[in-house]
Amino acid sequence: MLCRTQHAAVFSVHVFNASSRFLHSSSTQTNRNFPIPRNNSPPSHHVFNPSSLFSYLVSCANDRDMARVLAHHKRELTSNLVLRVLRGYKQLGRAKTLKFFSLAGTHMGFHFDDSVVEYMADFLGRRKLFDDMKCLLTTVSFHKGRVSSKALSICIRFLGRQGRIKEALSLFEEMETVFKCEPDNLVCNNMLYVLCKRESSLEMIQLALSIFHKIEAPDTYSCSNMIVGFCKFGRVESALEIFNQMDKIGVLPTRSAINMLIGELCLMSAKEGSVEKVRVRNTRRPYTILVPNMGGNSDVMQPAVQVFWAVCKAGLLPSAFVVVKLMCELCRLGNTEEAVRVLRIVEERKLRCVHEGYSVVIKALCDCHRVEEASDLFGRMLTCGLKPKLVVYNSVIPMLCKLGKLKDATRVFEIMNKNRCLPDGLTYSALIHGHGESKNWKVAYDLLIEMLGLGLLPNLDSYNLVESLLREHDRLDLCVKLERKLENQKLQKLCRVGQLDAAYEKAKSMLENGIPLSAYARDIFEQVFQKCGKLKIARQLLENTVRVQEAEEIDKT
Repeated sequence: MLCRTQHAAVFSVHVFNASSRFLHSSSTQTNRNFPIPRNNSPPSHHVFNPSSLFSYLVSCANDRDMARVLAHHKRELTSNLVLRVLRGYKQLGRAKTLKFFSLAGTHMGFHFDDSVVEYMADFLGRRKLFDDMKCLLTTVSFHKGRVSSKALSICIRFLGRQGRIKEALSLFEEMETVFKCEPDNLVCNNMLYVLCKRESSLEMIQLALSIFHKIEAPDTYSCSNMIVGFCKFGRVESALEIFNQMDKIGVLPTRSAINMLIGELCLMSAKEGSVEKVRVRNTRRPYTILVPNMGGNSDVMQPAVQVFWAVCKAGLLPSAFVVVKLMCELCRLGNTEEAVRVLRIVEERKLRCVHEGYSVVIKALCDCHRVEEASDLFGRMLTCGLKPKLVVYNSVIPMLCKLGKLKDATRVFEIMNKNRCLPDGLTYSALIHGHGESKNWKVAYDLLIEMLGLGLLPNLDSYNLVESLLREHDRLDLCVKLERKLENQKLQKLCRVGQLDAAYEKAKSMLENGIPLSAYARDIFEQVFQKCGKLKIARQLLENTVRVQEAEEIDKT
């Protein structure tokens, strides 16, 4: 067993050697704001002043000068003075700060107040001097100094963050035997944080549960750490039990724990409802297939909804991502009434996900053809000053067109243009089919021409529907115009994506079939070939085709 002086000297040398690894050389710079005494020693008639002591420490050139200064002022050393000097480490330097603490501890017998030991533990932990941090606690305890639970919790937290789980556990187990300190909630919470959040194995979760049961009055962080640990390991039922216990004792979980719990429940519902096994037996050799199950598992979502409303009544809401995830899963299961209730809360609390929440719920209502509810939400969205996104319009307009409400669909389309939301192919296809089935050939034709003018290519069904309507009404001239418009649009698309060979063949077939290139399509065709150094080939194709067409016209005349 080392004597007190020898043990303090060992700690001094150990700390100073550890600190020297982080410095290229010892700090020899002086602070010009403080007076520098001759021979780095204070005069005998000097009146003690904490500021002057700090200036002497800054001006010390080596360890001997610092030892001489502290030996002269050893009677004035107190915990408050030591803490004041430690807090000025930016001017004193790392190496001098560690040396000062070692010398001051030697003179004071390492009998510091709790604030000094806690500050030094945090100082060493932030600089990843973990061996010195453990040596600090051992030295203070050996000299019969006080080691507070807060100092131990600081060390456990830093060790856990660095993944040194075994060292943190060893320090926690030695609290009562070595450091004579009973673990309080702060220490247990930091230990639970290390075991539950930084580590997720069955052994660590069981150990964390044993520590949790020893806490007389679990608080917010104790329960939240256990909820997170159980959710990470997939034990959602155990997490729900702890949540119910918190509700009984009136303790709220943290927001991260709520996000983890509700998110895990939604994920379980999505996994269980994604596919199901079906056995096919009406064959010679029965086999099993996976069939998508859109129904999901409502039993899993019921606890998630209960947790949401419980924390909502207490004034705590999950993150926007988790709230949207909850609404999406409720809509997928067909529980749109509950999703609308959640949306109301989101709107009242003015969360950032209100826009996305409206989009999710309106889309779900439109898929179920619940026109009145979807229309009410759509109108409320416009009243609140929210501009619906494209997905909302592409849900409302097809629903109205399928139900034959073309006037309402046209009105929504006008609102869409007024709000400067550009439609896409799905929007135009729904309107074209709606008017086409109602034999409104002129409106359907105008929509298809407008669609082509925006650079959107229609699908084959929409084009054939409009073409058949035009032929029924003997508008062959519009059929020719529509065909030319479509072919030119296809050529422009090939040019934009850089498919030169396909664009060349397309232009060749168009010209051979008597379909002239529009001015815009011709310019794009030449520009694309010019960038690739093939302008001569493009112009030769256009000129040869024009000559052939002119010769054929002369022969006909």
